[in-house]
Amino acid sequence: MNPLNANQFFERNTYNDTPKDAGPILIVDQLRNGENIGQIIRLAGNTGCQTVLIVTKEEVPRKSKILRVADVAGKIIDWRFCQTSEVMNHIPKDYTLVALETSPASHNLFTSQLPQKMALIVGNEVLGISKALMEQSHLEIHIPVTGPVKSLNVAQATGILLFEWVRQHVLTI
Repeated sequence: MNPLNANQFFERNTYNDTPKDAGPILIVDQLRNGENIGQIIRLAGNTGCQTVLIVTKEEVPRKSKILRVADVAGKIIDWRFCQTSEVMNHIPKDYTLVALETSPASHNLFTSQLPQKMALIVGNEVLGISKALMEQSHLEIHIPVTGPVKSLNVAQATGILLFEWVRQHVLTI
């Protein structure tokens, strides 16, 4: 057996699946890079997210680039483009909006309890999360960075937070 074949590995080493009606919803706020969006859609597939809402203003990243990076997740995960004004129409009332942002009001990810029903907002690679979506959030979270480089790629940061959510809510069931 090829030790790198993930499908065979996970057939033999099973973990609880994320409940279909309780998986996170991702809100991707005005990302410019199609590769980052594709990686986030793939992470959504890894962690059992219900939907990925890609908030755009005028410029929409190339769909072909997104799908190339998302791979099979681009075909099985519900993802769509929308406007900021439409976001809340896609979020169930019992979900908590969590902003992944380095801000004075943010809490350390690793000392915080993430909500079971979470809509995670991640922001633009340069500008962060828009003011309109930050004002909607109920909780702000940051990832403690202890090395000399104090920035994370948005897709990497999303992965760290999503797998912490999995650790807290799926692997403990």
